[in-house]
Amino acid sequence: MAAKTLDVQAKLEFARAGVAVLRALRITDRTMQYGEFARAVGLIAYGEAWQPWHRQQVSELLRIIAAVERQARTATGSAPLEFERIVNSKGEPGAGVGGTSRIVTD
Repeated sequence: MAAKTLDVQAKLEFARAGVAVLRALRITDRTMQYGEFARAVGLIAYGEAWQPWHRQQVSELLRIIAAVERQARTATGSAPLEFERIVNSKGEPGAGVGGTSRIVTD
């Protein structure tokens, strides 16, 4: 099975859902594995199996969210999103994205 290509609208919709999931995890003081996050935002459909490329797609979505948050955070004063709530199978947070992801313009 080949990786499902996501267009810009799909990535933005999944990212928007991801923000809501990250906020809910903070409120409930929980963590979520990458596969659970993928299902929660709609990246993996009901009954569809986790595939290796889903990990890359989740990372891309988290980087999109982090880049937009970094740009907006100073203006809104909202609490930072807690990306460390998305964890691997060992319960450890993935590589940090919040400090390095940004929107770049020429």
